[in-house]
Amino acid sequence: FEPVSVEEDQEAKAELEEALKAYKKNDFLRASLILYRITSRNEVSVSPVEQKAEYTLGKTLYRLNLYQASLNFFDRVVQAGPEHRYFKATCKWLYYLSRKISGDPGLLEKIAKYKPQDCPADFRNELSFLVGQYHYKKGAVETGLGFLKQVGAKSRYFPKATFLTGISYVRLEKPKPAVEAFKVLRRASSLGGDNVTEDLKYFNQLAILSMARVFYSTGQFSLSTKYYDQIGLDSTLWLDSLFEASWTYFRKNNHEKALGHLHTLNSPFFRDEYLPEAPILKAVIFYANCNYERTRQTINDFRLVYEPLRDEIKGYIENFSDPTELYNFLSKLQKTNSGGSGRVNQILNAAFQDKTLKRLNAYVRELDREMDLIRRSKSTWSRSQLAQVIVQETEVVKSLAVDEAGRLAKQRLDRVVKELNDLISQALKIEFEVTNAEKGILENNLAGDGPKGRGRKGSLYATDDEHIYWPFTGEYWRDELGYYLYTVKSECGR
Repeated sequence: FEPVSVEEDQEAKAELEEALKAYKKNDFLRASLILYRITSRNEVSVSPVEQKAEYTLGKTLYRLNLYQASLNFFDRVVQAGPEHRYFKATCKWLYYLSRKISGDPGLLEKIAKYKPQDCPADFRNELSFLVGQYHYKKGAVETGLGFLKQVGAKSRYFPKATFLTGISYVRLEKPKPAVEAFKVLRRASSLGGDNVTEDLKYFNQLAILSMARVFYSTGQFSLSTKYYDQIGLDSTLWLDSLFEASWTYFRKNNHEKALGHLHTLNSPFFRDEYLPEAPILKAVIFYANCNYERTRQTINDFRLVYEPLRDEIKGYIENFSDPTELYNFLSKLQKTNSGGSGRVNQILNAAFQDKTLKRLNAYVRELDREMDLIRRSKSTWSRSQLAQVIVQETEVVKSLAVDEAGRLAKQRLDRVVKELNDLISQALKIEFEVTNAEKGILENNLAGDGPKGRGRKGSLYATDDEHIYWPFTGEYWRDELGYYLYTVKSECGR
């Protein structure tokens, strides 16, 4: 019995022709069964017939909306490398899949095996961005920059690529080119007129916020506040900018404006927002003005809210030490919105707002959809060997994705606990300093050496023709948010 070369296997060629005819007629179920029969004959596809069947099976499963199964077969092509006849042709399909299952942790790694010139010209901008993003996430920031800069200004990925370019320079501690990249985004949005996309608008706002942060980090507080003030009330980034600007005004010694911003954040409109650092800044400002009673009250209010919150989150981390169990718990919580206290629920739900975790969560739901699509089908195809293999492989992929999502969620909650521990520690230090300061005042008074003067007595604010000074009477109005000025009188002796 002589071995038969598959290249000369007329039966395989005939089957491939039959499968291609079925594919052209949109009979993807029949085509997939025939193609799978060809590819399953050997572990590795070597002959032209097998390689074409492997590549076409990936396309066929994509047409059936079985994206993970499609990726599994395209991955065989990628792993074979340029030796595979359809290696370059697979590039555009990986790009299509990146839109459908972007949460797949290994998809970017597969895409990174390609060079932009390996792909059709229509996909090179997108590929450059995805490869640049892959290297950025892996910590190879300078390598990533080389790809990000290849994204053209007319590409839909240009705003993301340009923003990531700026952030890359921030990570490399190069503020000047970082600011230049952010300015490119601003110019693009200002020159776009009515054609500015929502993506460009969002990344323009993100660029402004990032510029404010860069200037803050370099001690240029006036420039920093200038950019923070450019984030409008209608922006999703407004609360972040308002809080961060509070620190900037504090560093500029404008305590009235800093406390005014914190007063806005304390309004009923933002009662559900999680900003634990805000009361710490408030306490620091009162302490700097020797208002020890207000400082102590602020610290007490902070501890009453955030110490039990920290303990509750720690309890969840300890109760769900297994990543899969933690993920399943968070998934259930997300669906039913039930669990612990309201603020804890808010934090646990916020875990899914982490971009990586959010994509992973969507990926897991997509895998469930694909398996349900097969299991609920009453066709004979759903009982085929191909269908069984797809379900088995998808279940394995899902278990890995769930474990990874649970691990990331645990890291996120661990970080929340660590941050709260740090803030509570700061609160205790401030409380200790207040006690020492009050002790010093008592000792000086007993010695007859009390304060003989006062520091600043607060400000009376001048207004222009477009504004009036209106004292706060306990009511919050939306058009006043962000404009409050808190009159703080220093109790420090001269």
